[in-house]
Amino acid sequence: MNVKERVARAFAFEKTDRIARYDIFLPEFVENWQKEKGLPGANPYDYYTDIDIGTVLADQEGPLLSSARLLEERDRRKLIRDGWGRVVEQRENAYFELEISSVLEEKGTLDTLVFDDPAKDSRYLGLARRAEENAQRFAPVSGVLGLYMGSFRMRGQEQYLMDMADDPEFCIALAERLGEFLKVQGLKVAEMTDTKDTAIWVYDEFSAQRGPMFSNACYERIFMPVYQKMFRFWREHGIKNIVLHCDGNCAPLMDLLLETGFNGYQSPAPSAGMWLPDLKNKYGKRLVLIGGMDNIHTLATGTHSQIAYEVEKVLDAALDGGVIIGTHSIDKDIPVEHYDYYDSLLTGK
Repeated sequence: MNVKERVARAFAFEKTDRIARYDIFLPEFVENWQKEKGLPGANPYDYYTDIDIGTVLADQEGPLLSSARLLEERDRRKLIRDGWGRVVEQRENAYFELEISSVLEEKGTLDTLVFDDPAKDSRYLGLARRAEENAQRFAPVSGVLGLYMGSFRMRGQEQYLMDMADDPEFCIALAERLGEFLKVQGLKVAEMTDTKDTAIWVYDEFSAQRGPMFSNACYERIFMPVYQKMFRFWREHGIKNIVLHCDGNCAPLMDLLLETGFNGYQSPAPSAGMWLPDLKNKYGKRLVLIGGMDNIHTLATGTHSQIAYEVEKVLDAALDGGVIIGTHSIDKDIPVEHYDYYDSLLTGK
């Protein structure tokens, strides 16, 4: 069974030769791993050969990509206008960027803002080249940014959250504009990466550790109708599986997310109170679960017995299919020895 078949069967709740795996190694873990293994320049994916998904072929650039450019560069810092119309500061070796301004600081600008054409093949040529390389090793899955994250990138997060309470009609109008762009962008991404039969991720970080950033009523009013329209379009054009990526605690929204049309959820994190076996018991074959391992505590600072317990419970939940084990990312805080032990539990080596 090849990697694409294994992942496709996991999404179909069919038996596979082994549980499918998802892990993304971040650069600082890779550096630590190379040092500890004495393998400078080596690729850990060539070492951990049972990982089925090691990247997501995502276009998270926005509808103003044609206007993106470098504005200034000095003192190891860059000012950039990005594809969402923001001006952001990026500092060398910094993980996060600082937002300086947003394109919709005045709400009335939305009426005159001209979006790029998301149907142009030229936008996705680099992604298509990555997809060809990725297909040599991994099961291809793709992704786009979601409505909440796209909206606050264009408006500014703090201001947008206030808009949700004070001016929901503006938020609906922005979501509808973005939805028309994203539905075509998502289809083009899936076509250019050959992921219609596997899955497309929607990255929408709208939950924190204790729960969503807004109420269920806000989700139902602002985002749900637009997502439903997007997803109908995607499925009419052959996209089978739509996965929400959200690292926080989405539990209060889960029933609404299923009603929306999501049939997969990537990153049920124990550290955020999202325990994969509980979700599996509740949603059965209605929801494919991708993750389950705790990269904040268990893999980072846990004991071997704690790692083994977590693996055992996720594997038990996977007996009926519909589970891909892993975590969102493997970073420098996870000891190489811990990851080796985790890998050994899954491979028997």
